[in-house]
Amino acid sequence: MTNLSDEMFALRETVGLMADQLTRIGVGPKLMTTPECAELLSVGKDIMFEWRKSGEGPPYLHITARTIRYDRDAVIEWAQSHEVK
Repeated sequence: MTNLSDEMFALRETVGLMADQLTRIGVGPKLMTTPECAELLSVGKDIMFEWRKSGEGPPYLHITARTIRYDRDAVIEWAQSHEVK
């Protein structure tokens, strides 16, 4: 018989994996951190920084001096606007 802490650990891991899967298919957080946005766009965090610095990247919210968030829908719209036909 496993103890309760092992079961809790397994449950947390399962929930974390489910949250990751939802984020990947666009059901995840509405406001994303820089790493989450970088993962969605399949680029590195350093590229996100360069885009912010140059004004070429997706729109973002500058909430505090150290808090940047990206609206998932705005990022998707921005990415689609860069589609080459």
